[in-house]
Amino acid sequence: MSFPDHGEPSSGHEELSFGSGDPDREPRLQIWLRPYARLLAVCAAVLTVLGAAAAGGWYLHQRSLRPLPPPETALPEQLRFSVALCGGYGPGAGRCPGREKATEADYLKVADRMRAMPELAEVVFKDEAAVRRAVSARYVAMGEQEMIAGAVFTPSLVGTLRRSGDFAAVAARLKAFPEVETVLRAPADFWAGKADVEIVLCATADRLEKECTENRPAGVEGAATEAEKEVIVARLWDLPGVETIYLQDHGHLMRLMRHYESGGTVSRGPRRPDQTFPGRALRPDQLYETFYVKLSRPIEPAGTGEIARVLKTLPGVLGVFPVEAAG
Repeated sequence: MSFPDHGEPSSGHEELSFGSGDPDREPRLQIWLRPYARLLAVCAAVLTVLGAAAAGGWYLHQRSLRPLPPPETALPEQLRFSVALCGGYGPGAGRCPGREKATEADYLKVADRMRAMPELAEVVFKDEAAVRRAVSARYVAMGEQEMIAGAVFTPSLVGTLRRSGDFAAVAARLKAFPEVETVLRAPADFWAGKADVEIVLCATADRLEKECTENRPAGVEGAATEAEKEVIVARLWDLPGVETIYLQDHGHLMRLMRHYESGGTVSRGPRRPDQTFPGRALRPDQLYETFYVKLSRPIEPAGTGEIARVLKTLPGVLGVFPVEAAG
């Protein structure tokens, strides 16, 4: 078999050269690419930028879903307090041994005397029916309507000070009234107006609480884990109307507790919305975290109750409560 040398005539079919052959002859592919080289370089750069933008957008989106820290605003001044009259529960009942249960007329009489005090800007009396409506609405918002049947409702007196520093003097004068059993500060909630729903997470000390054991896998107890918090946040974003999610950590909780305690404020019991108790320091194992959720529009108590029923069975959740409006 013989091969034609280069001197023989061509067969009429040319081959593209990729670096072999005549060094003075530029490959046709390079000739074809030359006019498009800049365009190809620009396209490659654009693809790189788009890829980086997509990655950056995904990162920013993920960051936007993370809970925010509490707003950096001043703590509310503690101006409100409540006055409870004698309940008539027998000789060992508080400061009222032997006294009969106060009547609505007794509450109105004390309210009139309070309104004469120059230190007070306002005095509000709520009869038993008004208190029942308010407490019942809160239980509905907690998704625990069954608790209404066992609740005790009594009239309410709430005073508003002109200056927070006058509380001690006003309380001393009120406690001298024979009808008065207790005078307690009512906390001005930092989150009023900033959030609509609070999700209290389990603390270390809650390891034996029913809510912090029955909804979790075996072996998991105590404070809510990071994995549980991620699941809760993801479930919150699935709910309609969620606008902002905040996470109150231990530090902010301690700041609020110090603020409330400095004025002799009271805390609201987590399971009894009609019950208050004096503020007290929390042990380290009692410190808990709380998610606060701001909704895009106001929601009725029944709607908040539906949210509570969805969330309170999630692992790591101690309780779900509505945030009461300011005022």
